[in-house]
Amino acid sequence: MSQQEKYAASYKFGKTKVYIVAPEPKTKKDIDKILRAYYKASWAIIDELQTKENIEE
Repeated sequence: MSQQEKYAASYKFGKTKVYIVAPEPKTKKDIDKILRAYYKASWAIIDELQTKENIEE
């Protein structure tokens, strides 16, 4: 990691330095797109598990 890295926060506890790295803020549109992808993947997993369960019965 380079020294020019921007940190969201930094703390010092005794001789220990802690740097917090956070992702860039996302727009509501980007967040909704990510959530839709999660939901789609989740339902695909659920459907697959249900199909496997029905085959085993």
